[in-house]
Amino acid sequence: MPSTCGGVRAVRVLRLVVESTTTKTIFFRDFLCAGAVPGQFVMVWVPGVDEVPMSLSAIGHDGLCSITVARVGEATTALHKLKPGDKIGIRGPFGRGFTIHRGKCLVVGGGTGMAPLVPLIQRLEAAGAKVHVVLGARTTGEVILLEAVKRALKRGRLTVSTEDGSLGFKGLATEAAEELLRRESYDKIYACGREGLITRMLELAVKHDVDMEASLERFMKCGVGLCGSCCLGPYLVCRDGPVFDKKMLLEVSDELGRFRRDEAGRPIPVE
Repeated sequence: MPSTCGGVRAVRVLRLVVESTTTKTIFFRDFLCAGAVPGQFVMVWVPGVDEVPMSLSAIGHDGLCSITVARVGEATTALHKLKPGDKIGIRGPFGRGFTIHRGKCLVVGGGTGMAPLVPLIQRLEAAGAKVHVVLGARTTGEVILLEAVKRALKRGRLTVSTEDGSLGFKGLATEAAEELLRRESYDKIYACGREGLITRMLELAVKHDVDMEASLERFMKCGVGLCGSCCLGPYLVCRDGPVFDKKMLLEVSDELGRFRRDEAGRPIPVE
């Protein structure tokens, strides 16, 4: 069920890991986050700057958790400038996370979309699922969380895809996934990344009659379903998601990958 852990808590930055020239993973300790379901998100407050939603890329039973941050705006730039010992505010975890399937699972992530999939992979493996991960990026220098994925995969398989072919499969993560679906049968698809990746994986899930869940990203202000800024069809992504099942994805397929809403709630094309 969706969480309602709404109070702001100050947490101390323990360490930062440089994933690429534009992406860092920030570690902190918080025992409410340690109880999160993979796929849930937190609202991260940078004092004096802004508050932004972030997926948890590590969920440790000892309270050690992390967020993986791409530098794209004022708040994320401020997060990149943090040093060990600095403090940030955390609200959450919020939303609906992934359900754990014990069959044969295909996990597909692109860019920072890999973040919520890392703890998911750990839970799937712990449940005895057979996991094949496709980790996609444009080029080798933009492949992130590779070591974290390798650590999470105890028995499963990994395919790395780069659009320029500089590492692993040459092409999009969805193209690598399509080849796997052509050769093998899967019980469930999990996906996170740009909406183009999710819409293509939904098409493949329908074509191959495979169940699917995907974590979506929309502009969020409150994180608890009050402001309505993250509406997608009949749903609020922060409350009803961010993880959508196949039925929900099909319900919003006319808008998904085509339009999103800006800070004023106006629909604008998805890039």
